[in-house]
Amino acid sequence: MLYTLSRVALFLVIWLPLQLFTPWRGFPALVVAILVSGGISLVVLNRQRDSAAGNVQGFFGRINRRIDESRTAEDYDDLDHQEGETPPSASPNPNSAP
Repeated sequence: MLYTLSRVALFLVIWLPLQLFTPWRGFPALVVAILVSGGISLVVLNRQRDSAAGNVQGFFGRINRRIDESRTAEDYDDLDHQEGETPPSASPNPNSAP
């Protein structure tokens, strides 16, 4: 979140003076502000970007770990039912009509 706010603030700090004090207005000012703020952020916001990347990686790593644990549990359940047992979900309901 801090990285995104820093990027937006840096863009505004570049764009606003371009809009107010130069002959570049509108789209040209927008393009120049995007390019200049992007270049500056590559150098200035390096630590914040690395921190944000670590947070995103940790978030998706936890999701992937939970998916793998669930898949492993399902595989283990499948092995239990391959030994001649009928899985509970596959057994017919005695109360249902044919």
